[in-house]
Amino acid sequence: MRDTANDRYTAALNLFMKAVVRERRIPFEIKAETEAELRRKGWEAFLQMRETAIANGAADMTLDEINEEIRAARNGK
Repeated sequence: MRDTANDRYTAALNLFMKAVVRERRIPFEIKAETEAELRRKGWEAFLQMRETAIANGAADMTLDEINEEIRAARNGK
């Protein structure tokens, strides 16, 4: 008998549902990041991208130059 992705999905879902019934709750914690955490991560990502742009000599590119780079990359040039 072949083990298909559907078989694995079904087995995983069965395990999850049994845990829900057994524990009478979702068997893991659901937690959202606070707005402050999201803002901090966004700012850190921005700073990292800016450092990369500076290191690659792209920090002072105009919007037209950026768009041309994108076009060239999409066209495989």
